[in-house]
Amino acid sequence: MCCSAAGERAGEERAGECVASARHRLCVTNVQRFSLHDGGGIRSVAFTKGCPFRCPWCCNPENLSFEPEECWHEKLCCGCSARPDGSRDANGAPCDTQPERCPMAAKELLGTWREVDGLADELLRDLPFFEESGGGVTVSGGECLAGAARQRAVLALLELCHAGGASTALETTLATPLAVEPERLVAACDAFLVDFKVADRKRSLAVTGIDPAVRDANLARIIEAGGRVVARMPIIPGYTDDDACVLANAHRAASLGIRRADVLPFHQLGEGKYSSVGLDYEMSGVPPLAEADVGRIVSLVESAGLEVVVHGE
Repeated sequence: MCCSAAGERAGEERAGECVASARHRLCVTNVQRFSLHDGGGIRSVAFTKGCPFRCPWCCNPENLSFEPEECWHEKLCCGCSARPDGSRDANGAPCDTQPERCPMAAKELLGTWREVDGLADELLRDLPFFEESGGGVTVSGGECLAGAARQRAVLALLELCHAGGASTALETTLATPLAVEPERLVAACDAFLVDFKVADRKRSLAVTGIDPAVRDANLARIIEAGGRVVARMPIIPGYTDDDACVLANAHRAASLGIRRADVLPFHQLGEGKYSSVGLDYEMSGVPPLAEADVGRIVSLVESAGLEVVVHGE
């Protein structure tokens, strides 16, 4: 179940405690190896847990809460220890079995606090594949730059991976106040994959909580410091797929000095995750974009002078 604002604050406070210690830590749900669409080449992606924003189409609902949480996979459950009264928990599970004791792995603990040096070691295991394919390490989320403590931990992770010989990238909204020096972040990060979603500021704040003005101010600092930025444009039916939104995002990216946009057509890959963490999915049943619609959007983005890659690299 998604945590409350108090839970989010608690997560940030825990991360803050780590900064005061000798080592930084991050709450991570998964390290995805051999990823092909998160920054170019073969990549290992660390998914940080926690996001202050709420996009209705989010495909990683397991990364919304800032704290480790239990989830329940109904299809795996054999009902071996159901509650006598038939009641269920917030995720729909019919029992109180702890994840580590579930015989069918129907219950799972999402999120583990990891020290960044150990996490960097894991991410660098595939360094030969990175070197051969032009890949590297990507830090994603959730929102991997949510809060000052997390930014310092992510920066430390990027610096360790960079020092280990890996190319690095961040997937981020870049819509939170920067608490680390842009120059240092740029030195440790070879590519910033930055979201351009709902273009209109008022609607963006209402729908997702993201302030494009904060993103753009941060982008200006990153680009001034020499950062390489790719605009990531998720094309979501009813939210970001109209011509006005697409053109506004494309022209805004171009005006900031960005030269490439990744057009990311809507998909339903995250739909099955919502019920497992006790959340409703607002985009249920929405069909994917037709090929003709994707082509129309690509043409619009190209008309703003941007190079376009569909699905990203």
